[in-house]
Amino acid sequence: MDSLVPPTLSAHETDDAGLPAELTRFIGRDAELAEIREALYRERLVTLMGAGGVGKSRLALRTARRMRERCPDGVYFVELSELRDPELLANAVAAVVELPEQSERAGRTPLEALIAYFGSRRLLLVLDTCEHLVDACAVFVQSVLRYCPQVRVLATSRQPLDAPGERVLQVMPLPVIDPDDDARPGAEPSDAMLLFAERAAAVVRGFGLTDANRGLVARLCHRLDGIPLAIELAAVRLRALSLEQLLSRLDHRFRLLSGGSRGVLPRHQTLRTAIDWSHGLCTEQEQLLWVRLSMFAGEFELTAAEEVCSGPRLPPEEILECLIGLVDKAIVLRLDDEGDGSDARYRMLDTIREYGRERLAESGAELEYRTRHRDHCLALAEEFDARWLTRDQVVWMRRAWRERASLRSALEFCCTEPREATAGLRLASALWGLWLGTGRTVEGLYWLERLLPLCPEPHPSRVTALRVAGHLSLMSGAHGRGLELTERAEDASHEGGGRVDAAYVVFNRGLAHTLVGEVDWALERLRDARERFAGLGEQGGEAWMLGTMCGAHLCAGEYDKTLATCEETRPVLEPLGERWVQGWVGWIQGCALWGLGRHEESAAVLRSALTMCLEINHAQGIAFSIDTLGWIAAAEGRPERAAALLGAADRLWERFHDPRLGIPAMHRAHDEARAVTRSALGARRHEELYAAGAALSLQEAVDRATGETTGARASGRRAAGHGGWSALTVREREIADLVAEGLSNRRIAEQLTISKRTVDSHVEHIMGKLGYASRTQIATLAAARPSA
Repeated sequence: MDSLVPPTLSAHETDDAGLPAELTRFIGRDAELAEIREALYRERLVTLMGAGGVGKSRLALRTARRMRERCPDGVYFVELSELRDPELLANAVAAVVELPEQSERAGRTPLEALIAYFGSRRLLLVLDTCEHLVDACAVFVQSVLRYCPQVRVLATSRQPLDAPGERVLQVMPLPVIDPDDDARPGAEPSDAMLLFAERAAAVVRGFGLTDANRGLVARLCHRLDGIPLAIELAAVRLRALSLEQLLSRLDHRFRLLSGGSRGVLPRHQTLRTAIDWSHGLCTEQEQLLWVRLSMFAGEFELTAAEEVCSGPRLPPEEILECLIGLVDKAIVLRLDDEGDGSDARYRMLDTIREYGRERLAESGAELEYRTRHRDHCLALAEEFDARWLTRDQVVWMRRAWRERASLRSALEFCCTEPREATAGLRLASALWGLWLGTGRTVEGLYWLERLLPLCPEPHPSRVTALRVAGHLSLMSGAHGRGLELTERAEDASHEGGGRVDAAYVVFNRGLAHTLVGEVDWALERLRDARERFAGLGEQGGEAWMLGTMCGAHLCAGEYDKTLATCEETRPVLEPLGERWVQGWVGWIQGCALWGLGRHEESAAVLRSALTMCLEINHAQGIAFSIDTLGWIAAAEGRPERAAALLGAADRLWERFHDPRLGIPAMHRAHDEARAVTRSALGARRHEELYAAGAALSLQEAVDRATGETTGARASGRRAAGHGGWSALTVREREIADLVAEGLSNRRIAEQLTISKRTVDSHVEHIMGKLGYASRTQIATLAAARPSA
C-alpha cells in the first residue's frame, strides 16, 4: 500500500496540532467564520465555494483551529491541489490522518480502512481544493458520512460537491470601498485595505495607512475586487513600484501580478495561474460564455446575456445552462435579490472579467461583441430616458445605476473606436437623467466633452448633446460654461435640431436666469419653454419647468409666491408620480417656509423631501435639504446640530463644480448659518462638530437630519397640522390611502416596491407634519380627503 500513498501534499510547516501553520496574520472575516462554525454545528458537510484566490483555504484553516475543542478526536487538513488521480483520494486522506498500517490490511480498500478507523470518532476532516476532483470527493464524503456518524467534513471548492446534505457557503472577496461612494475622512478602512497595509509593511519598511495614501489604497483594493490573492501579489510589487505606479498599471494586472512568495502553492503563485485553473474546469461552451460575458463590466440579467453573447457554437437557448455552470464554478456571481420582483442579476469580478477580455481579444471577435454590447446599452439608455420622469422612475433609476459600469464601458468603446462617436453622443445624452438624478453631472460632462470633438459635423445627436451638456453645466453651478454650451446648441439647431431640443435650449436660458435670481427674465423664458413642451406632449419637461419656476421665485426671495407656485405644481406632478422633480419642489417649499420663519413647518416638509430624495439617491435634493435643516438649527439656537448638518451638506456638495448650484442667495444663507454657529460654539468646537458631520455616510447624514425635530417639537409640542391633506406630498398621500385600506407598512412597501424603512419614515413624517399620534388619524384624514 505504501506505493499508493502520494507524496506529502503540503509545502507548509505544521503546528502542534498537525495543521498547516499560518505564516501571516489573518485579517477580518469575523462574520464568515461565525457563519461557518454555526453551519458545522448544524450540518455534517459544509462546502466553502468561491473564485480562485478569494481566501477559502485560509477560512477553512482558521475554522479548523477554532473547531479543535469540539472535535476531541482530531482536526485534519488535506490539501488536494497537487493530487491528479481521483483513485488516490482516500490514500491522500489516509496519509494525513496517519492511518495505522494494520488498518489497511485484511484486504480492505483505503476507503474501507478509513471508515473503520474513523468509526464513531468525533473529528473534522477538511478537504481543501476539491474542484478538480469533485466527483471523487462527493463519493468519498458520502461514504464517510454514511458510516461515521460523528465525522464532519469542511470542503473548499470552486464548485459544489452536490453530495446529499451539503450546505454550500459562498465565500466572497473582502469588502472594498466603492469609488462611486464618497470616501469619507475618518472612515474606518475596509478589511481589504487592512490586508494590503499588513502585507505591504512586510516589503516596505514603515508602510502604513495614512490620510495621504488611504484613497489610493482604497482604489487599488477596489480595482482588485478585494480578492486576497490579488491584494497580496500587488503588495509584493511595492518593492519596485510606488502606489501610484501600481494603480496605473492595473489594466495589465496579469503581467503585473505575476509572482509572489516561492512558498505559495503553484496554483496561487500568479493571478493568471489561479484563473487558468478555473478556466480549465469549464466546458467549451462555458468558456465561450465566459469570454463573451466579459463585455459586461458590471451587473447583467439573463436576457441581456442571451442578447449579447449568443452566436457561433453558443445558441441563445443554451445560454442559461452555461450560465448556471459558471455560477456553480464561482466564475459568475448571482447577486442578492433586490426584493422588487425584478429578474435575477449576475456579475463577474473585474479580475475574472479581464481574463475573459484578454481571451476574447485573442479570438479576434472582440469588436463584434463590444458592438453588440454597445447596442444593448444604447437601447437600455434610451428606454431609461423615456421613463425617467414618469411613475417608473424609481425602478429605472435603480436599474440604470446598477448598470453604470457596463454603461461606462460602452461609452469608453464609443470614445476610442472609429465611427462610434455618434452612437456615444446618443448614449451619453440619453443618460442625462442618471447624471442629474444621482448628482453625477461632472461625469456626464466628461463623456459629452470627450465625444463632441469627435463629431464636428452637423447632426441632430450633436445638438442634443450640446444642450444636455449646457444643462448639466448649469446644474453643477458652472453658469458661464452652461450658457456657452447652450448658445452652441442654439447655433447648431439651425443645422438639424428638433423641436424638443429647441424647447430645452429656451429652458436652459430660463434656468440660467433662475440661478442668479433674475426672476422676471427667468419666468419669461420658462413660460415659453413650458408652452413648447405642452405642445410636444413632453410631460416630463413641463414638470421640470414648473419646478424651476418655483425655484425662480425662491432664488429671488419671493417666498409667498414660491409657496403658491409649489401648490400649482401638484396637478401636473401627481399624475406623473415621479420623485426627482417632487424632491426639488419639496426642498423649495421647505426653504421658502424657512425664509418666512416658519421653522417647524419647514423642517417637516424637508424631512419628507429627504425621504423622497433618498429613494433615488437625489444627491442635490438631499444636500440642499440637509443644508436648510442646518440653517434652521442655527436660527433656533442649536449650534451643535447646525454645525454637524452644515458639515454633512458641504461634504455632499464637494462633487459639484460649485456647491448649492452657485446660487448667491443660498451661499449667503449657508455662510450666515455657519458664522452664527461658529460664534456660539467657538472655532475649535465648531470645527470638531463640522468635521464629524462631514465624516457621516449618506444614510447617516439623512438619519441625523431627520432624527431630530425642531426646538418646539423637542420640548414636547406637536404642530397643530398645517393644511391637512394638501400639506402632504404625492407619495405621502399615496401611503396615507394605503394606511386607510388597513395595509401594514411592510405590505405598503411591497405594493409600492420600496423598502419598509422608507415607508416607516413616510408614516412618521405624515404624523409629524399633521400633529397626529396614530395611524387611525391618518386613515380618517384619507377617508375624508377632498375628491380629485
